[in-house]
Amino acid sequence: MKFQYSHLSSGQFESLVIHLCYELLGFATETFSDGKDGGRDSRFEGRANLYPSSAEPWTGVTIIQAKHTSAYNKKFSDGEFYGTASSEIDGEIPKIARLIENDSLRNYFLFSNRKLPANASSNIREYISSQTGLHSSNIGLVGVEQFENYFKRFKHIPENVGLNPFDMPLNIEPDELAEIIVSLKKNLKAINKADIDKKIVRVSFERKNQINNLSAQYGNTIKKRIGEMYQVQEFLAMPENDALQQLYMQSAEELAAKICVLQGPEQKFDNILEKIIELLLERDNDLRSNKSLTRLMIYYMYYHCDIGEEDAAITE
Repeated sequence: MKFQYSHLSSGQFESLVIHLCYELLGFATETFSDGKDGGRDSRFEGRANLYPSSAEPWTGVTIIQAKHTSAYNKKFSDGEFYGTASSEIDGEIPKIARLIENDSLRNYFLFSNRKLPANASSNIREYISSQTGLHSSNIGLVGVEQFENYFKRFKHIPENVGLNPFDMPLNIEPDELAEIIVSLKKNLKAINKADIDKKIVRVSFERKNQINNLSAQYGNTIKKRIGEMYQVQEFLAMPENDALQQLYMQSAEELAAKICVLQGPEQKFDNILEKIIELLLERDNDLRSNKSLTRLMIYYMYYHCDIGEEDAAITE
């Protein structure tokens, strides 16, 4: 299950990294400690268990660093992290050189809650190698994609460090929905409003609200925008928008699954919808610039029965 790593504290992130290194390197991995330059490193010395493979593991001294950011959707290739003279990685180069000289460093292992595309991984490892003399095969980089793969294999680690994904904010990727919203805004004026009650085949709205514990007041707020919802439906149904319709279905399916898992028995669905809207606006500039349309799209998903429970026996 995915974690929203930006919401972890630096200490929680370091704890995840240490427990992962127990598996990849060995239990001799030390906890993070303050260095003379104010940085925090961990150290392992010996023959690694699994990294980079069990057939050809690292040996000798490995220095481990965990660089956590509270910002959302950051990348290893961002300028403040790599590629500029003031970047974090450039700031580590002198330290790595000293550790090679003073501590017989042979391997460098860097973890961050940033996205790490394959080309960025190769470029960064080659850069560190050129600046320090370490071979690129002795430089390891782990981003959020690899964390997810590791935690599928080592499912006990999050539990061991006291992390529960169900207690964390919804992990919603806004990119697909943002693409739909931007395109919808461009075409909205060409679509006429109409009485949506005759256009959308759906279960009883009042019954759906009862099942999902959505208040009558919030339900009335949603119904005030029914005419606009018809525009959304017409837009998605246009043949030329087939690709956007697929994106909509993927977005709705993702939200529906996460809501189903995270919804508590006494929780108001009003709060869930508001939290989804809040997170979407927080994480994407295009959605933030189109707040009203973003809210309309979430209302549409609920009214159209793409999110939330329903009673198919009662229809309107």
